[in-house]
Amino acid sequence: MVSDPGQKISSHIIARIPCASPWPIEYSQRARLRGDWLTLVLHKACNRAGPAVGFRYSEKPPRALLKQLARGGFGCVLYCDLEATLYNEDINPESLAQFAIACVEKSPARNAIRYLAQNIDQGIITPMTYAYRDAILRRTGKESPAEAERIVMCWFRDR
Repeated sequence: MVSDPGQKISSHIIARIPCASPWPIEYSQRARLRGDWLTLVLHKACNRAGPAVGFRYSEKPPRALLKQLARGGFGCVLYCDLEATLYNEDINPESLAQFAIACVEKSPARNAIRYLAQNIDQGIITPMTYAYRDAILRRTGKESPAEAERIVMCWFRDR
């Protein structure tokens, strides 16, 4: 679940297709190479699948972490097969908000608050999405994820 898959993959995308995820997903992985920001990954403890955005690719998409899986009318589904790295007790709004705020210092350009906002804008909603967003807004005293991201960047810049 990447709203901005990066130039290497984006150059192969022909279309974005709103669809239902065939798997249960949740913000349950901290991507160490991206400043520990929270990433949507398959999560067995999540009790339902949610909306997703599918991408129709040209014939030769990059294969870095992607696997192919025959699926419905799409011919194949490309997805990242990453493990959840959070313990179930850490998958709660307050812990997710704490992780998201902390990651902004490590990765200001691509961070968990922006990723959450982009997913909401695309209609990718998990069981934890709105409570997670609201916990960030409470902690920052702001009314939108964009405002929250800006204030958190100021906190770290002003240290």
